[in-house]
Amino acid sequence: MSVLIIDDNPEVRLSAVYLLEDHGYSVLEAGTPECAKQLLSVKPIQLILLDMNFSRDTTSGEEGLAFLRWLSIHYPDRAVICLTGWSSVNLAVEAMQLGACDFIEKPWQNESLLASIVDQFKLMSKQKDNASKRESEPHTDAPYQWQSQCMKALEQQLQKVASTNATILLTGPSGVGKSHIAQSVHQLSARRTGPWVSVNMGSLSSGLFESEMFGHVKGAFTDAKSAREGRFAMARQGTLFLDEIGTLDISLQAKLLRVLESGEYEQVGSSVTEQTDIRLICASNIDFDRAIEDGEFRTDLFYRINTFSFAVPRFYDRRDDILPFAQYMLAVHAQRYGLPVKLLAECAKTKLRHYTWPGNVREVSHVMERALLLSEQPAIKATDCQLRLVDPQLEHTVNEAKTLADIEKSHIVFILNQCDGHIGDAAQRLGLTKSSLYRRIEKYGLKDHG
Repeated sequence: MSVLIIDDNPEVRLSAVYLLEDHGYSVLEAGTPECAKQLLSVKPIQLILLDMNFSRDTTSGEEGLAFLRWLSIHYPDRAVICLTGWSSVNLAVEAMQLGACDFIEKPWQNESLLASIVDQFKLMSKQKDNASKRESEPHTDAPYQWQSQCMKALEQQLQKVASTNATILLTGPSGVGKSHIAQSVHQLSARRTGPWVSVNMGSLSSGLFESEMFGHVKGAFTDAKSAREGRFAMARQGTLFLDEIGTLDISLQAKLLRVLESGEYEQVGSSVTEQTDIRLICASNIDFDRAIEDGEFRTDLFYRINTFSFAVPRFYDRRDDILPFAQYMLAVHAQRYGLPVKLLAECAKTKLRHYTWPGNVREVSHVMERALLLSEQPAIKATDCQLRLVDPQLEHTVNEAKTLADIEKSHIVFILNQCDGHIGDAAQRLGLTKSSLYRRIEKYGLKDHG
């Protein structure tokens, strides 16, 4: 079992090496993300411990996030546990959205770090054991039917424009399911029998943009040993989905605008003008008004891509979907791994209802997958739903509470959910005797939580 520790502090790396080697792990070290990239190309590394800050600064986590973006493209199957001495909910959310499995503060507690590593290797082992079942299991394409009124209203609006050829812009936070919504629009359109081509604009560098989008002919540049078809050609008579379009560099936006305005482009190295035949759908999580004001996004390109604009609400605003969608994802992952479907226990339902899901739909899928694979019981318990991030709902409740009684009640509910309703464990964590906790449960009418 191989682990790579990426940290610019030699003492931190040495501490990790001693700890992990004592527990039977094979450990490699890298002082920078660039060194780690080289090791990944030659070594069979399974798990990465990633420090979030290096030479640029000590608090933002941007270097760690940049490495996660690179890893998601080149090695998407590698498990990552993020480490930082400067933690924040926003940084943790962004790291999780980029594929991180866990987020641990430095200096770490050895038991917590080892427990997280054991969990990740257990998950990887189950995924490997069920790989053959995944291939043989029949697959269902039945999509989830949204229960919340806001999503039903959005679906009705999208159905009205899906049959047209109009350009659509989907906005909303990361992880709310914009790509899945875009695919459903494609399936409802007259182009449903044509190709669906998706491009993550954030992963395109300025040097590769034209070749990736428009294609190139053989010999167009040094490494062009064969011709390449661009994404506009691949999507001919179908739908081209430009995800994270808000991250496209300003210098490249003019090149994209020219094609969208004229419907014409040339492959790199060719003088032959090609015609586009695509339905365009774009998505982004940025504030376009601010980006345009700051000079980071062209006004003319924005008007070109937002013929119809739809805001996708964050998952916590779809309250009627929280439990049904969580159960749906359990069924999806059960089929994927060839496992029996498990139901949610009441303690798990309570925990899921009170969590604010900062990672949105993507986080629900991740949490339910972990719960299914790690649970040893017939039903999913609250402790199986490892909500690793600081719970913003608890913070909000505490900040908005008007009395000490409100704060105490909210905290007791939170701890009871964390302990699956076990009075002894909850009392210990609250620093109370069992009888004191029972009195408070009676006082606040929390019998259903005990």
